[in-house]
Amino acid sequence: MNKLEQAVWIWDERLREEINQYVEFRHEFLLPEDPSSAQLYISVDSEYAVWINGQFADTGQYDDFPENKAYDCLPVGHLLQQGNNVICILAYYQGQNSFQYIQGCPGLIYALETDSLTVTSGCDTYFRQSPSYRCGPAPVITSQLGFTFEYDASKCDPWLTLDYRMDENWSRFEPASGYAGLNPRLYFRPVRKQNILKRCRAKLVSQGLFIRQEEPNAIVSELMQHDYLSYRLPEYLMETTSHLVLPSTDGFSIRSSLFRENGGVYLLLDLGREECGILDLEMEAENGALVDIAYGEHLDDLRVRAEARGKNFATRYRCCEGRQTFTHYLKRWAGRYLQLHISGDAEKFVLHYAGLRPVEYPVEAIGEFHCPDHLHRQIEQVAVRTLHLCMHEHYEDTPWREQALYAMDARNQALCGYYCFGEYDFPGASFRLLGEGLKEDGFLEICAPAENPLTIPSFSFLWVVELDEHLLYSGNIEQAQASWPSVGRMMDTHIAKMQDDLLATPVKSRYWNFYDWAPGMHNWNAATPGYDAPLNLFFVMALEAAARLAQYGGKQEDAQRCSSIAAKVKKAIHERFWNPTESAYRTYRREVVEEEHYAELTQALALCTKVCPDPLAGQVRERLSKRDNGFVPVSLSYSLFKFKALLDEPELYGKLVFDSIANDWGSMLFRGATSFWETIEGADAFGRAGSLCHGWSAIPVYFYYAYILGVKPVEPGFKVFSADPVRSVFHNASGVIPTPYGNIRVAWEETSDGLKWDINHPEGTQQAKK
Repeated sequence: MNKLEQAVWIWDERLREEINQYVEFRHEFLLPEDPSSAQLYISVDSEYAVWINGQFADTGQYDDFPENKAYDCLPVGHLLQQGNNVICILAYYQGQNSFQYIQGCPGLIYALETDSLTVTSGCDTYFRQSPSYRCGPAPVITSQLGFTFEYDASKCDPWLTLDYRMDENWSRFEPASGYAGLNPRLYFRPVRKQNILKRCRAKLVSQGLFIRQEEPNAIVSELMQHDYLSYRLPEYLMETTSHLVLPSTDGFSIRSSLFRENGGVYLLLDLGREECGILDLEMEAENGALVDIAYGEHLDDLRVRAEARGKNFATRYRCCEGRQTFTHYLKRWAGRYLQLHISGDAEKFVLHYAGLRPVEYPVEAIGEFHCPDHLHRQIEQVAVRTLHLCMHEHYEDTPWREQALYAMDARNQALCGYYCFGEYDFPGASFRLLGEGLKEDGFLEICAPAENPLTIPSFSFLWVVELDEHLLYSGNIEQAQASWPSVGRMMDTHIAKMQDDLLATPVKSRYWNFYDWAPGMHNWNAATPGYDAPLNLFFVMALEAAARLAQYGGKQEDAQRCSSIAAKVKKAIHERFWNPTESAYRTYRREVVEEEHYAELTQALALCTKVCPDPLAGQVRERLSKRDNGFVPVSLSYSLFKFKALLDEPELYGKLVFDSIANDWGSMLFRGATSFWETIEGADAFGRAGSLCHGWSAIPVYFYYAYILGVKPVEPGFKVFSADPVRSVFHNASGVIPTPYGNIRVAWEETSDGLKWDINHPEGTQQAKK
């Protein structure tokens, strides 16, 4: 039996209407003997960190919906002892919608199960609002990511320790007080817990003095962005400079004479590469010394970009007296650089560490790709790392700015992840989470879990595509069957809306008719009624994917219906959007005549969906392959469709595709990238807030494995697979492709005697006959 059934949801009733709340809980209990094992079941809205007998146990609430919440089961027997014990939990309630959180009721529930005793949340739990964290209204990092935080260590007491004595600020939870909080359905978290690793190495790369100008009502990020910086040599600032890398036993001892009322010392730290993790600090200081900390992915401003158009990547830590450590477990940061502005009236300040402890989803890179070209091998490795940096509770678009689960991004990430990780549970859980956001209009929420006034219709159709691909790569027919009610409802809704065998473009303010980050392709809404070719092409992809899902789910009539309607939509797209004069497909047909728009993405989708008939496909593909083709070019992430369209004729266009990968992804490496960017413009994109780590840009992984190694599933789970490498790029290649049955090992080489081919595949799989 789930022990949480014996527990109750608890919170401070006085704070239930407050946003951005940090509440500390403490539960003391007695164990008659050392437990051989023990499990702590826990769930919270919104986040938690738990300590037992003063030792950190774990953190990390799964992102979920308020009415359908996940719980963790943590092994904690090694932290318990015979006699007195204490559970301490820092619970965080966000209370305001973001792109991975829906406002619910604040609440915490837990149950500790040992051999001899069960301890549950309830009347033996004490609580108080955290005196150290800033609670209530605060600046947001971004609208997608929620609030920044500030911490005052001078107000902290040793509440985590076993012998701590609670004072009058602590209250006992009283069930009779009538707290009516959460009452969700509970389920066990669907993905593994994340690993918190050791501290990153942080190298001091710049330092000096800063002066702060008076800016009424300015927040920390704005102050740091506007502070005047003056470079100084390390020996000017520090007592010793023999070792300028953290963590450090001796630390960076800052000369006290440099601290002043309107400024102090700045330090710029380089973690060596893009990282994602939790902030970790260690220092010796005096009560009241201030450390403002900014984090970022680049130094384009000759400093960390702490603020950009209302986005705030900075926090404040106020020191207590003496040696101190601080770890913020409740929000991940991402970036490569940290900048510290240290100020206050301090006679002593020694920094022993400032940096991140990486947080990683526990997955191994099983896939292997080898080719003669070092640049392509490096691109593959960085793409795999980019994918891993964007995997935590679910797929994330970027770990720095949003940490949001989008259907389109997740599709790219999953396609690549199947090849390099052989991971199927993680994408399956992400897709189920997206499915919970299906609305009456047949579209998903823009992200999950989220409630947002905006959605992207095309992303909903790609959700159906990724469910079909998950079935093909994982062989998980049960998940495909379980998803059919939602998929079928979505298809029924849109089929009913069709006019003349096409879907009209949604024109209400809820709909962001986004197709690509390219000119004319990311309209906030349709200004006039009409039809969009990309929307209908994605609809075709969804219909055909739905037909396959229905077929494997034993829904033959539904499968035939979706296939039949897809054929009608294809015919209508060609008739309405093909312009024989241009020998290309228009992007839009609107009631109000506007300048005609032709995009690479539109042509690529028409080719990928076979909307373009064979007699014309060759000429469209040829024009698409040219550098100056007259089309609006695709962005990095949507190159997936262009490359797939061209690789339908691999001998003609294989070299061009992989030269494009070398040029675009290689250019990021030559500019110092350690992960791949949101768009080729890098940090300057989107009002100087472009992401330098974006999972959707890892697509070279898919093309290396599916085309250079040449292995693709034909039947679910690779039970039958094709092996047909593109041989116009390299003279040899080899690698490993994970499957649910085991690894497929491939090696091929062009010799004077022709193709030398070696392939080993696990029992239960077979190679398709050509």
